[in-house]
Amino acid sequence: MIQKNTTQSPEPNLAPPGAGIPFPQKLFLQYFVKPFVAAKVSWEESEKNFHRINEKIFAAIEGLTEEQMSRKILVPPQRGLEDSSRFWSIKMTLEHLVIVSSQKIKLITALTEEKIPDGKADTATVKPHNEMSVQETLEKFKKLVTTDFSQLNASMKNKNSKLKFNHPWFGMMTAQQWHWLMPMHHGLHLKQIREIKKKLSLI
Repeated sequence: MIQKNTTQSPEPNLAPPGAGIPFPQKLFLQYFVKPFVAAKVSWEESEKNFHRINEKIFAAIEGLTEEQMSRKILVPPQRGLEDSSRFWSIKMTLEHLVIVSSQKIKLITALTEEKIPDGKADTATVKPHNEMSVQETLEKFKKLVTTDFSQLNASMKNKNSKLKFNHPWFGMMTAQQWHWLMPMHHGLHLKQIREIKKKLSLI
């Protein structure tokens, strides 16, 4: 039987939303990961990676109670994770994935239609509001990784489009690179979910 950890994390003093990641990490993403990793991965491989990582997320949250899903836990600093995102619950982490990936789907669709969307990508605006119930969050997450993602892959027009849209850490990216980023982003937060579970004594 899983024992419930009732210890509450104190409210930490973290950097504000949108503060970004350390400058060396940003350079690494822009000048190594984007040209030598993101640009080399096929659409099909990114699609497989997306499904594989989300299967691991579903496995990681299976059987958790609403209380375990809702408790905010401070996780250690993690490469690619903004400081302000370190004190979330699992539910908040899933809500963040829904917000970000829903925006990526619209962006990728637009770029493959040879359109550049209005506005800009801003990490400060995609933090979870933590107002939905656990059940509503799970339903939205399931819809995202099944229905919404499948519709994206079926509806894209020109996968070879050279149009680009700016990411605050990676710089200008094509639709193919944004598509690659979707499973990578989910994998980043899978690690966060596992760290939260460790603090809850669930691993």
